[in-house]
Amino acid sequence: MTKPNSNLKDKVVNRAINSLRKSKSIEQISFAAIAKELNAGIDEITSFYSTTEDIFLQAQKKDWESLHRYWDKQIKKAKVPGDFKNAFEVFFERFVETLSKDADLRFELSCYLPECVKFRDKNRIKVKEKFTKLIKRGWPGKDEKVIQRQSELVTVLFYGFIDHIVHIPKIERPKILSDFRNMLNLHLQDRKFF
Repeated sequence: MTKPNSNLKDKVVNRAINSLRKSKSIEQISFAAIAKELNAGIDEITSFYSTTEDIFLQAQKKDWESLHRYWDKQIKKAKVPGDFKNAFEVFFERFVETLSKDADLRFELSCYLPECVKFRDKNRIKVKEKFTKLIKRGWPGKDEKVIQRQSELVTVLFYGFIDHIVHIPKIERPKILSDFRNMLNLHLQDRKFF
């Protein structure tokens, strides 16, 4: 995709978010109004997005694809347990660093719009698989059942963390992130877990 197209797509997402903040209703988002505000044709917008739900779904996918690419690079470089622990931790840092100013609304929509919920559920499985791999390689010597319990718990905690972190001011996020990572590390240091 060319840069101008990418910019227009990002502008459409931003306008849709602004419209949602004002009207508090996704039904009020209009391709015609967005096109007028951006001085673009409706056909340009519909070449990227088929529905208003699609706007938010594609934005959600773009954010997660970027995170997964970054995370996969970190995992690929890992060789020893310390590297895998680092890949585990930098994922959370990157996640918090890349949260948009509209992360709260984007998160709410990912839990509300049907196609976004489907993507969120698929992505959750993918995230859990990576947590499992990293726990197994970063904290070696654990029983398979312990690894499964820990990866399930880390996944549940992470999605709860998302729900919390998107609703707090950006300046407070690093402190919450630090506490969250410390809590996870304490759990993962325990070989038996419970």
